[in-house]
Amino acid sequence: MTLNFPFVTMRQYGSWAIVFFAAIAAVAAFLQALDYPFVSDDMAYVVDNYKLANLSLSELWRLISEPYNPYEFLPLRDLSYWIDITLFGLNPSAYRLHNIVLYLFCLPLVYVTTMELWKYFRPAESSSASWVAAAVTALFVIHPAHVEPVVWISSRKDILSTMFSMFALWFSLKTKRKNGLSASYASATLIALLAAMMSKATAVAVAPIIAILWVFFWREISIQDRQRIQLLWPVSVLLLAIGVVLIFSINSAAKVTPYFGVEVITRALAVLGWLVRLVVSPESRHFIYPVFEGPYLPLMVTFGLAVLVSAFISLLMIVKKPTLEGFAVIAFVLLCIPYIQLIPYKTASLVSDRFLSIAVWPALLLIVSLSWRLKHMTRMILLLAIALVWIFQTAERTKDWRSYEALWEADYRDYPEHYLPAYEKITMYQLTKGKFREADQVANKISFPEARNIMKKIVEVAKGMKDISSTGDPLEVMDYLHDLEQLLIHPPEQVKWDPTLEYFWTESMSSFVLVWQDLVKRFPDYPQVRLNARKSLMNALKYGDASTQ
Repeated sequence: MTLNFPFVTMRQYGSWAIVFFAAIAAVAAFLQALDYPFVSDDMAYVVDNYKLANLSLSELWRLISEPYNPYEFLPLRDLSYWIDITLFGLNPSAYRLHNIVLYLFCLPLVYVTTMELWKYFRPAESSSASWVAAAVTALFVIHPAHVEPVVWISSRKDILSTMFSMFALWFSLKTKRKNGLSASYASATLIALLAAMMSKATAVAVAPIIAILWVFFWREISIQDRQRIQLLWPVSVLLLAIGVVLIFSINSAAKVTPYFGVEVITRALAVLGWLVRLVVSPESRHFIYPVFEGPYLPLMVTFGLAVLVSAFISLLMIVKKPTLEGFAVIAFVLLCIPYIQLIPYKTASLVSDRFLSIAVWPALLLIVSLSWRLKHMTRMILLLAIALVWIFQTAERTKDWRSYEALWEADYRDYPEHYLPAYEKITMYQLTKGKFREADQVANKISFPEARNIMKKIVEVAKGMKDISSTGDPLEVMDYLHDLEQLLIHPPEQVKWDPTLEYFWTESMSSFVLVWQDLVKRFPDYPQVRLNARKSLMNALKYGDASTQ
């Protein structure tokens, strides 16, 4: 008996041990970033968010009545920031530690939800449920797509929405009863889903997944006990999602003008293909990805179309017989839909790792499910090989967040022809240090012609502004600005349907405006400067800036 006790204990807790060691590896990688500074949007969400910082405890109810950040209405995410600001001030280590803790809370939810799904779809293999859940959860915790949500403080919303979404999915599975759906668990599901959407609106995609599960459960009730009124639960979860989306969309600032054309279809399929690629790819991770500028655009569109067709076929098949694989494919596509730009929004990259924060889960569920058909040793070797690659990626990617410059340098190193890494490298680091020759070389590498011309002209303007100190004559700079203006006010057609290029154009326009403002400050008594500034800013549709001049 003494000899058997450790063996029994290992069988009982062995699956959790796998998750534990995977979590240790992931946390060790994330802790590299603990003392890194605030980065990018962290400034707007936390550091310079005086509106949130000045909110008192008695006024917290205001979080549910108006936005407390410049971009979006996310009460629970902003509440979590308020707690950090109140307790820790502006210590980035505390914020990242908070992210890590929230991420670890996701793991038991991923585990139990996966286990319940396996038992439901494959009751004959219930004995394998804990090991399947362990494999999915271990791969989930070390997946490199989670570096961005965990390490980037601004991505707190992705971790929170993932945690509450997994709560909602777990509760939805617990509603199943022999003679109907449990009202208490169904209500808890709605509350958890609401919390997920109040953390990030894209959690709306979880609603149809829950509705599908509840329809499955309802159909399994014997005909004599089946009540149509219980279909109100899947209807209610969909209505809740629609209502929240309508409310949040009104308060969102990250919008672009809708465009209706064939490019919208290409864009959506390409984004979906890229998301599939990032789930399984061993490539390095980045802040931006060149969806339209990359050489594999047709292949990504094909991937996206293949996954979409697979989801449609799976939907038709599960109507007759629900399968775990079909459910996983449908769930993955549904979780990706908010990010495929059907309703366009301004973003620096059409694809980001944080978009996969929860969508990784059904993808991993599919991978592990398919691998379970292999022989035991083959399956172990395959999953272990995947895990080792992802652990390495997670450890390496975390290092790129040590500074804003390092973050963009990693992107520029792999995508030197993409206009956004080039823009950041030129405007943030080279021009500020007077490295005009190097900046011109970077600009010349940009593959998109219109973006290349703009960046070359921005370099000329910056050099001209430096020369003014010695010449005292602003005329040459004004000529450069006039040339830049002509490029900016005549954008290519792609700007209409490519939110990333539109983002670049907006940033370039902002640089243009700032130079004119600087020029007016330097030459306040030079009428020609003020007159040209007014005309240029009006042409650039910057009416507020023009009236100021």
